[in-house]
Amino acid sequence: MKQQKQPKVQKPIFLKSHDVQGILEERACSLARLPESRAASGEMLEVLTFHLGTEYIGIPTEWVHEIQPLSAHHWSRVPCAPDFIVGIVNLRSRIYSIMDLTVFWGLPPHPLSEKAHILLVRDGNSSGHQEVALTLLTDDLDKVCHLRMNELNPTPPTVSAKAQAHIRGVTADMMMVLDLESLLSDPNIIVNEGE
Repeated sequence: MKQQKQPKVQKPIFLKSHDVQGILEERACSLARLPESRAASGEMLEVLTFHLGTEYIGIPTEWVHEIQPLSAHHWSRVPCAPDFIVGIVNLRSRIYSIMDLTVFWGLPPHPLSEKAHILLVRDGNSSGHQEVALTLLTDDLDKVCHLRMNELNPTPPTVSAKAQAHIRGVTADMMMVLDLESLLSDPNIIVNEGE
């Protein structure tokens, strides 16, 4: 009878704890690195696009907490509120203002669309101040897309100065990308009683 060859058994390798730590740190750094093509192209931003009057707007999705058709809710106008506050709406037992950006930016008001939606946005309360949350009015929803921050162009001078303060930049197809941090920290959106 022929004897079968026995496979070689590898002996276990014992590493010292500082060697293991070094290997794990090296792996973590390698996995955390962006692929070269992505790093060279700039920071990517995911935006939800919509129309508001004649404006085409993109809003970073990280700020959007909820999207609802306006027609699905009972909402009310608020007497003596600024013109840019269209009304208030109850979402999950919380009352939110409905803000029309076109009026806030000084553009002419336009009638509500049948496809109007509201986007619940929050500032995340990262700077220790009171959280600001409101809903933004849209005429419709278009799509979610990804863009490179380094491909944004400066806001053209034809855009009102008030709007420019809340725009990160404009894409080649003239979509204005909102700077929600700037918008939600604008003291003009806060309505104080007695003023």
